[in-house]
Amino acid sequence: MPVLVFSLLGCSMLQGLLSDPSAQLAEAEGKLKAGDLAGAAAAYDAALTTAPTNVDAVSGAAYVKLLQGNPAAADALLAGVEATAKERLADVKLRRALVAVETGDLDAVRLHATASGGPVARLLVAEVSLADGDRVAAKTALEGLQGEAGAVGTTATAYLDLLNDPAPLLAGLAEVNALWALGQRPIAVRAAEEPIKSYASVRDDGAEQLLLWAGRAATAGEPGIAASLLDAIPIAPEGQVWRVQATRALVLCAEGDGPACLAGFERIGPIAPADGYADARATAALLVAEKDGETARKLLEGQSGDAAARAWALLGDVQQAGTVAVDPVFKAQFAPDAGG
Repeated sequence: MPVLVFSLLGCSMLQGLLSDPSAQLAEAEGKLKAGDLAGAAAAYDAALTTAPTNVDAVSGAAYVKLLQGNPAAADALLAGVEATAKERLADVKLRRALVAVETGDLDAVRLHATASGGPVARLLVAEVSLADGDRVAAKTALEGLQGEAGAVGTTATAYLDLLNDPAPLLAGLAEVNALWALGQRPIAVRAAEEPIKSYASVRDDGAEQLLLWAGRAATAGEPGIAASLLDAIPIAPEGQVWRVQATRALVLCAEGDGPACLAGFERIGPIAPADGYADARATAALLVAEKDGETARKLLEGQSGDAAARAWALLGDVQQAGTVAVDPVFKAQFAPDAGG
């Protein structure tokens, strides 16, 4: 009887039953949410064994590869499913563009985002055009995105506001912001100093932007630019005195003055909000971990959170990194079997 039933179902029905990865995908997603990165990777591998061309299985497996620090493997997985993705090809191409952002390959970002064609992908293409200095192409693309809902439309409008400003330096700030968004952070910071100062001289939120970019400069390894931007702040934004002082402490950290760095953070402790203070100390520890482990450990005393975990990892203490990390998925990266 079973043989007769199978023969009546036909080969195509059997193939459909055997290629349904829904159970493995549900298991993988559950493990990922629980922070079990190795378990999620195994479940996605099982899904791929069942259905090697399933876009959801491939996308999940590629995401895990990214979390494991292997963007080349993530891209290879996505590239392997393009030929069979059909109506999901745009999704695959967008994911490949986002992987390329992680690796800093802007030519690949443009190639895959152009092929994807959705609103987020078109914004990426516009940002690459800005990063390349092609304002005409960027402006055309951004004008077509202004009507989009949510972050895409808001971001497009913000870029156009800068591009349409008659002051050349302010128009150039659009390119600087695009470089930062695409992960080209040292380049962005070096290009930002004069445009940000020009912006601050004519816009109401100028002090906030100076402070924002000073922090970015400090963390991108440009303490001189950070100090210059801080010096250009006439009055600290309301409630942000502690951030100005914390950023000055970050500059001292980036310059390699461990004692002054620690002293700077001790001074602002009483006036800073607890969460902001913890984040600033962890950021400082990240800056100095590879050059001044002693100072980094002092900055991390009593600190927890994912930024602190990154700093402990740089110090080579993966066990402590796993202990202080908060996000389950991030925490899982420091598990003994998290590699891949």
